[in-house]
Amino acid sequence: MRRHFLALLCPLLLTACSAELAVDTPPQSVTIPVTSVIKPVYVEVAVDMPAETQELNVDVKDISVSLNVFNPSKAFTLKSSARLSLTGNATPDKPIVYSDNNPPPYYATAEEFLPEASYPPNTRTPVFTDSPTLVKAIGKKRVWVIVNNTVTQAGIGDALPLELRLEDIILHVVVSKPFQGLEGALGPSGL
Repeated sequence: MRRHFLALLCPLLLTACSAELAVDTPPQSVTIPVTSVIKPVYVEVAVDMPAETQELNVDVKDISVSLNVFNPSKAFTLKSSARLSLTGNATPDKPIVYSDNNPPPYYATAEEFLPEASYPPNTRTPVFTDSPTLVKAIGKKRVWVIVNNTVTQAGIGDALPLELRLEDIILHVVVSKPFQGLEGALGPSGL
């Protein structure tokens, strides 16, 4: 009977040999210039990942991003979508603008994580995404966001600044870290 009880207890002990940890990164903000009317342009922006997410040897259990998309223009409605790329040419202080006829060569392999939406003048729109694409960003020092944007409607008021601001970007990550080697001590021969 005791041996049967230990056999049932072993899987529970093995699953207990890992720690689960939730991490929220400090808020970041990125400004994306909008330089097109009617036809979309692609703006590649480099984002340095927070130290908390770099070089982790963990299993990602859950990941999501919350942010606010701010359109500071008082006259223009801006339409935008975003893709995540693990390669790019922009630097954090120098975005690169591509035309509709000449998108970045890796645009097709970049994965969409924010679907296309319109952002009215002078509004902040809360955005939440739990796209599986975000898992690929964990462990990287830098990623690139390629934003497809254009002006879709004009109204009355100050047009400038003509940009989208991705504000208060927070990565919410739940990871687990297995403790290698402990399962041998807890296995049937170790008990």
